[in-house]
Amino acid sequence: MSHSVLFELFLVLTAAVIAVPLAQKLRANSIIGFLIGGFCIGPFGFGLISDREDISTVAELGIVFLLFMIGLELSRERLRVIGGRFATLGFLQIGVTMAVMFGVLLLINYDMPASIVIAGALALSSTAIILKQLSDERQLHTRFGRAALAILLLQDVAVGPFLIMVQAAGNAGSETSPWISALSGVGAVAVLLLTGRYLLPRLFRYIAALKNPELFAIGTLFVVLAASTLTEAAGLSMALGAFIAGVMLAETEFRHQIEADISPFRGVFLSLFFMSVGMSVNANVVIGQAGTIILWLIGLLVIKAAVLFGLSLLIGFNRASSIRVAMSLAAGGEFAFVMLALASQNGAVPIDIAVMLIPVVAISMGLTPTLISLGHRIEQKLHPKETDQLSEISDETDGIQKHVLVIGCGRVGRVLARLLRTKEIPFIVLESDAQQVSRGRAEGLPVYFADGSRPETFRAAHTEQAHIAAVAMGNPHATEKTVALLRQHYPHLKIFARAQDITHIGPLSRSGADAAIPEVLETGLRLSDHVLAACDIPQEDIDLEIAKFRRADMLLMNELAPRTARQKTEDQAQKTAKPAKSRKST
Repeated sequence: MSHSVLFELFLVLTAAVIAVPLAQKLRANSIIGFLIGGFCIGPFGFGLISDREDISTVAELGIVFLLFMIGLELSRERLRVIGGRFATLGFLQIGVTMAVMFGVLLLINYDMPASIVIAGALALSSTAIILKQLSDERQLHTRFGRAALAILLLQDVAVGPFLIMVQAAGNAGSETSPWISALSGVGAVAVLLLTGRYLLPRLFRYIAALKNPELFAIGTLFVVLAASTLTEAAGLSMALGAFIAGVMLAETEFRHQIEADISPFRGVFLSLFFMSVGMSVNANVVIGQAGTIILWLIGLLVIKAAVLFGLSLLIGFNRASSIRVAMSLAAGGEFAFVMLALASQNGAVPIDIAVMLIPVVAISMGLTPTLISLGHRIEQKLHPKETDQLSEISDETDGIQKHVLVIGCGRVGRVLARLLRTKEIPFIVLESDAQQVSRGRAEGLPVYFADGSRPETFRAAHTEQAHIAAVAMGNPHATEKTVALLRQHYPHLKIFARAQDITHIGPLSRSGADAAIPEVLETGLRLSDHVLAACDIPQEDIDLEIAKFRRADMLLMNELAPRTARQKTEDQAQKTAKPAKSRKST
């Protein structure tokens, strides 16, 4: 059935709107929803779109933006969170898995270029599915979570070399030697990196100085597409250029703004890419080669799981944790679709093999959440009291006394940590967000990757030896839970908590906080000071009004706080009002 491109895009988006929510209700990743939706409307499903060439052209931009976002996430501060052992595990996983699969493929008479590409594609796991699953289960802070994060980050780092490998394999049948192609690719990458290091930051500083948000977004799109076009003109893939552009911009101060600007484009084009992949799934091939697909699926899971299990034992994991790592990362990943698509286009992998491997990878990705959960249950059964993830905190902070326990390393917790360091007060910071941990570590702060709302974590941080706890978490419910646990297990502690607003003070005080400080109050007063001054109000009048406001606010806080804390709050309010009265009298 032939339609206009716009009508085909309408069909694709309609299928996405229906399939993705259904997949999420079934607790499957949105990528699975895109693949199923694409299959349903494609030539081998209901046949609503018989010619996917137009959609594929647009969907290629999805590959470009996917690789750009991967490169943009590879900043030094994020990679710094990877420890030495976990980095070793990540590098070995990629290398050993590729070597084993390459050997197996040669044994079953695949040619060398195709074997290299297929081994590389299948060696990678799904970053999107695994990290989302671990985040939902609050497992990113565990030793297992750090190992999984390290492997996935290093797989992202391998994307650039893998793209060059696909290009070189595609040139293997031409007159140009694949090794020369690989060397020329590395040279082109080096030139782009050197050029981008000095040119791109200056370009974005100039654009930012113009203070035009639309121009900033246009500039980002320009850089992505310009880098992609340059690498394509040099005989490399467009995706490689986008990846390099992301890596170059990852170290600039504009990274977060760029992520925000590019995210809508990336989401739309990426959904088109995965829908296009779903359309390419040939039902006749799946049915006709069901036995072969099942054998490939079993082989993929067994080989990767065996390699990961052995390597995990090698770096010091116990048997239970090694089983969990092996099962969680055994499946294929979304980047396999990218590699297979590019390899089938340039002839590195025969199209019939690529078509057969796509459902293998898709099915394995669909099994990923089940494998993660099953691995976790096996670990708990073998080691129900596993606390390996906290041993690092306990060992590194052994002997600390009379310290301040800071829970949360966001904008509030990091300011407090800096001041404690300035006054040489011993302290420990706990944070469950990997990015915040890397930022704190980059500043030299003793930040540890751990869930700050668990009794086991408190014991590992030697909280019985602490005399103050500062709960600076951004989640109000988590803050209340953490305060209550601290008060229950450590009644000697002085607990100060970050409140969301004035109404949050009562619940925190009832949970056991000695003081709860609303984050919006002082910010509002300081902003009011500047605004009133700009309105030509005398400074002494401003001070008087702010003091009155602060005193009224303190009295309101007094009413919200428990009766035992009221006198202390009232005294504080009276002290706050005295300077204002003295200024008025003068």
